[in-house]
Amino acid sequence: MSFDLAVWFESERVPVSEAVVTYERLCDGDLVGAGVDPSEAVAAFHRELTGRFPELSAAEGDGRAEASPWTAGLDVSVAHVIMPMSSGRAAGAAPEVVALAGRHGLVCFDPQAEVLHLPPALRGADGPSLQPCVGLKVEDADLDVIERAVHRLSEENWFLILERRSGHFLQVGHGPNAGLRTGGFAVEHRDGAPERHYRCVLNEKDQVAALFADYASGASAWSVDARWDSLF
Repeated sequence: MSFDLAVWFESERVPVSEAVVTYERLCDGDLVGAGVDPSEAVAAFHRELTGRFPELSAAEGDGRAEASPWTAGLDVSVAHVIMPMSSGRAAGAAPEVVALAGRHGLVCFDPQAEVLHLPPALRGADGPSLQPCVGLKVEDADLDVIERAVHRLSEENWFLILERRSGHFLQVGHGPNAGLRTGGFAVEHRDGAPERHYRCVLNEKDQVAALFADYASGASAWSVDARWDSLF
């Protein structure tokens, strides 16, 4: 199974729905319809990327196949790079690709999770980071990305952490891995000091999604009617 990522340049922050259309058109080879502009940053990214992870044909030719995470040739133009990688190698290679794109000022789109990873210049100053159990960490996560991540929670993909800064976070664990019966959600909120660490148990994903949306928006973390117990 392949795990794909795509990189291109955006001059401003765009919604994920727009990124989905751009990606689909790039996959179809429609650069004009995709609306992406040529960028020297794309060429620089591609050079550094293939220095770290060689193209599959080159790697096979000189005996370095194990160094390449790709399952096929890269789709490259003056405006974009699409990278099909082995799902088994994605956990190691994908975070490096996202970080490299950010260093070159490019966005990196993850079509599996429908997440657009932004370079530092397009992120908000106080945007929260989102760390799922399965998948890539997202800096300055949009509300729709956060909501989809909550609704993807399962017994295998069982936790999610939304962090503003060190010691200030909202996190949820689902089911037996979180010490609950199947279907339950253990939510923890910490506001800095250890004595400001609380926990509640919810039964519905919609309740969890509402709580995460409010926290991401800067609203009160106590917006859901639940019993919050101190963990201090």
